[in-house]
This record gives sequence, structure tokens and C-alpha cells, in this order.
Amino acid sequence: MSNKRLQFGILFFALFIDMLGFGIVMPILPRYAECLGATSWQIGLLVGIFSMAQLFMLPFWGHLSDKIGRKPVLIISMMGTAVGYLIMSMTRSMTIMMIGRSLDGASGGNMGVIQASVSDITKPEERSRMMGILGAAYGIGFIFGPALGGWASHRYGFSTPMWMAAGLAGINAILIMIFLPGSTKKKEKALKQRASLLMLWEHVERKIYIAALLTFFFFVLGFSMIVTLIALFFYHRYGINALEIGYIYAMFGVIAIVLEGGLFGMLAKKWGDRKLAIVGALLLVTTSFYMPLTASVGAAVIACAVFAIGDSLLTPSLPSIVSRSAKEEWQGTVFGFYQSAGCLARCFGPVLAGFFLTINFQGSHYALASFWIAAGFLLLSFFFSLRLPRA
Repeated sequence: MSNKRLQFGILFFALFIDMLGFGIVMPILPRYAECLGATSWQIGLLVGIFSMAQLFMLPFWGHLSDKIGRKPVLIISMMGTAVGYLIMSMTRSMTIMMIGRSLDGASGGNMGVIQASVSDITKPEERSRMMGILGAAYGIGFIFGPALGGWASHRYGFSTPMWMAAGLAGINAILIMIFLPGSTKKKEKALKQRASLLMLWEHVERKIYIAALLTFFFFVLGFSMIVTLIALFFYHRYGINALEIGYIYAMFGVIAIVLEGGLFGMLAKKWGDRKLAIVGALLLVTTSFYMPLTASVGAAVIACAVFAIGDSLLTPSLPSIVSRSAKEEWQGTVFGFYQSAGCLARCFGPVLAGFFLTINFQGSHYALASFWIAAGFLLLSFFFSLRLPRA
């Protein structure tokens, strides 16, 4: 196996284990908070505080990875995640849960660093395909993670998935420590300076980067609202339990594997990243408007499936576009600020979802306001995707 394939395989596996741990917790976190007596806005805050902490740290991790290498940053990230999950697993206090969730977020600089690592070892013409394959790690993690988390919480209680996620994050840190080669690339003198957005502006093609940044921000803002709502929506509207909700999240993973891991490279080669991003954004908008109007579980699941298709088209398209906006030695910083835009959106998305849940439409219109506000943000993402550059 070539050194490039080995490195990509380790990065793929690291992201898979990370998403497996994330997926284990995702279906049960809102319901877990409800069982601890949390209000609607507290549920949103618990989900969103992860990104609030991550927002302040991602540019730092990305810039640090440009200076000292990707490997030590990934190890620190995984260890912090493990400790955060352990804290959440051992408490029944919402305050301590918030602290554990914040620690997990503050140390969670791995996604931008992994994307930068992939851009380090690939040629520009390879990146669409490799980002798509990397996205399949999300899919695989979302197949097994939510199903496993739903089963474990249904059988052993809500704290069990937290223990499982902590263990997986610890294993991930050990694997990275042992198997991922350290970076030997020479860094430019400029990278010794502290990263700032103004400094970054001097090293990116602004037209490309701003369009991708705004598309990503409004996409994540709407998407994070929907993901926060799904477990509560299916539980309160259709009586679906944690195990079955886990299967619905797992469906997202199956779709991501098929599209991002199997078909995305071919689709990007034929249609280009821009067209795929536009189509993906349009699918997200339409399904978000429709989902709260569904009259059966089957219709709601189909809406979720189309929503997942939109996500799997848009998500890998944008990093490929972003990677072409800056020189190689600035990839870590570029992706650090890019992921920070997502973090900022994830700060507000879950909180807004919880806040608008207090607008209580009875019966068949549960969570209608939250879904439609999310759809409005996704509509903005669609408009900005139209401004993405043509290849």
C-alpha cells in the first residue's frame, strides 16, 4: 500500500470512528435531556453548546495544524472528546451535562483538520472524489452509530451510549497516535503569525471562498435545526421510540455511503461541484417545508430520505470548492475558518429549534414553526449556492 493510501485510509477510519461516536449519541441526546427535566430551549442549548465551544477553537486548531502538523491536533481532539463524553455519562445534572458537552466541542477540531489533511495528500483534480469518499465515513458512522445508540439506550438506559462514545474516541486517539505518520512538510514563515480572518483574506480567492462560506453557513444553520428536531418530531408526532429513531438516522448513513462513497466522484466529474451543490440545496429546502405536513410515518421517512440525498450532494461539494480557493500551505487555516462558519450556525440552529418549539401547534402540526424557519435558512443557502463559481 502506498504512503498516500495509508494516510487516507487512517484519516477515513478516524473520521468513521468519530462519527460512530457522534451517531451513537445523536438520536438520544434530546430525549435524554427531556428525561433530566430540560425545557425546550435547554434541549436546544445542550445540542448547540457543542458548536459554541467549537466555534472559538476551530480556527486555532486549523492554524496550529499548519504549524505543528495534523497528527498532534487530531490526538488532542480525540482525547478531549473522550473526556467530554465520560463527564456526560456520569451525571444527571443539566449543568454538568453542559460542561461535558462544551469540553467535547472545544476539543473537536478534527473535521477541518482531516479535510486539510486530505487536501495535503491529493491533487486538485482528485479532491472532489476523495472528499466524497471521505464523506462516506460519515455515512458508515451514521449507519451503525444511531442504530447502536438507539438499541443501547432502549435496552440499558440513556447513559450507556455516552460510555460507548467515550471508548470509541479513546480508541481513535490511540490509532492515530500509532498509525498516522507525522507531517514532514515545511511551513512558510507566514504561518508563524497568529491566524486571523484579515490575514486569511490576503491568501484566498475571496469570490470563491465567500460564496462557499455563506452557502455552508445557512445550510448548517437549517440542517442543525432539522437534525435537532427529528428525534422529538417522530416521538411526539408518531410515537416512535429511541430504537426506531436510531434506524431513521441510520438511513441517512446508508444514503451518504451510496452517494458520497460510491457515486459522488462520477457525478462531480460529469456535472461539477457547483451543480451538485445547487441541486442538494434545493432538495433540502423542499423537504424541510414538507416534512411537518406529512400525514404518516412512511411519508415522513421518505421526506427524511430525500433530505439526506440533498445533504449528501451539498456536503462534499463545498469542501472541494473551498480547497481550490487557497494555496496548499493555507489549507488548514482555510478549513478552520470554514468549519467555524458551520460551528457558528450550529450554535444558533439547535437553540432556535428549541425556542420555536415553544410555539405549540397541536396535533398534526407539531414543530411546524421550527421546520419552516429551518427551511427559510436553507432557502438562503440555495440562493448563495447559485453564486458559487463555475468550474
